[in-house]
Amino acid sequence: MRVLIADDEPGLLRVLSRCLSNWGYEAVVAKDGLEAWRILSDVDPPRVVILDWDMPGLNGVKVCRMLRESEGGDQSYVMLLTARQAHTDLVEALEAGADDFISKPFELRELQLRIAKGVSTRERRNTDRVPPLSQGSGALPAGFTLGGKFRLEKKIAEGGMATVWQALHLSLGINVAVKFMKPEFTKNADYTSFEREARAAAQLRDPHTVRVYDHGLTHDGSPYLVMEFLAGDALWDRVERDGPLTPEATILLVSQVASALDEAHTRGIIHRDVKPENIVLTDDPSGTGAFQAKLVDFGLAHPNWQESAGVSVAGTPMYMTPEHLCGEQPPSPALDIWGLAVTAYMAMTGVRAYAGTSISEIVKAVCAPPPVPSQVQPRIPKGVDAWFARACANEPADRFPTALALAAGFVDAWRDDSMRPERHRNVKAVGTMAPTEPDSSRPAGAAAPSPEKRQQRSPRVLR
Repeated sequence: MRVLIADDEPGLLRVLSRCLSNWGYEAVVAKDGLEAWRILSDVDPPRVVILDWDMPGLNGVKVCRMLRESEGGDQSYVMLLTARQAHTDLVEALEAGADDFISKPFELRELQLRIAKGVSTRERRNTDRVPPLSQGSGALPAGFTLGGKFRLEKKIAEGGMATVWQALHLSLGINVAVKFMKPEFTKNADYTSFEREARAAAQLRDPHTVRVYDHGLTHDGSPYLVMEFLAGDALWDRVERDGPLTPEATILLVSQVASALDEAHTRGIIHRDVKPENIVLTDDPSGTGAFQAKLVDFGLAHPNWQESAGVSVAGTPMYMTPEHLCGEQPPSPALDIWGLAVTAYMAMTGVRAYAGTSISEIVKAVCAPPPVPSQVQPRIPKGVDAWFARACANEPADRFPTALALAAGFVDAWRDDSMRPERHRNVKAVGTMAPTEPDSSRPAGAAAPSPEKRQQRSPRVLR
């Protein structure tokens, strides 16, 4: 078994190379990240890789990320060596695709055992058998280790097409969320939505976008995603339980989600299903008592929208523009911007802007003049009424051109009102807030909705 060891300290490199030989491995050495990447780019590279984090040229994290993005890169077991100790470094290593993380200084015996574990894990990845998800109820056994890395703990959420499990990353010791497609969709399903979610979200680094760490297929071909584990409530559940958000909280919500959408749109990615159920509110890590919004569920995300020439209808009708709902336009950022505006309406009024018991009723409502927020909540100022009228104007040219323009307009709509939030000046900084630790996913434990509100759940148009 060949093992690549990359470190810019010649003395340590010699010691580790000699140890690898003594332990029965064939040592392949690299003096920096560039040399390591050249070795890993060969036709038959070493499949167990040990990378120093801080190397000149390409650091170990960058090499790991490039390896994971390359063809066949998921077959390698990657360990990062570093003197770093912060928990955020563990998270960064996981995001890059590292399987293990060992802090300097370390005992050689510890390294030997971890390498042996890596060899064993890599072999298991080719032989692991997950109980077929297409049989019976599709329930997975708690305690099962997926891909040799993620131990399933418990099911925490369930949606129309997928279930979400809490899992433990065995090497890094942090909680993650694993999303599986439901059994009834695995037989003849097009798995591109799972692949698309992984590719799209993996590109995004805004602190208000859920992180996707890994993805793959189980032995029987069922797709899964490994994501950040978020401790919080879906916006829909929060409003159902506690009532409409305050003006301050709604401004914070719109600004943060707009920040996430701005990065996605800049990278050519459209979410296509922005709605309260797909926004999770977690505690702000700065300890201010505010929340941090996270945009989740990129299962409908559409990359490279500029190149899209076809017209398809997918999403939640109550949060779609008239032109997209009727299939007149291909997906574009306008769809997400509209969805955020309609989400803000629900957050500050407690009811949906557009509702109906059938698709035809929803289409009729969406194509009518926009509703007036202050008619539902009289405390809402006229400036916000005007903001919503522009955000959801029937003519696309009359709307806000970008997500950030929408958020700025929302701030301005409250500015001259007597209810103007005192913490207004802090809203502009939300896009630079530190991300939360990965310790939850969309929770299933929120208060159950009333029968009346359950009937208002959004119907979906399936492709």
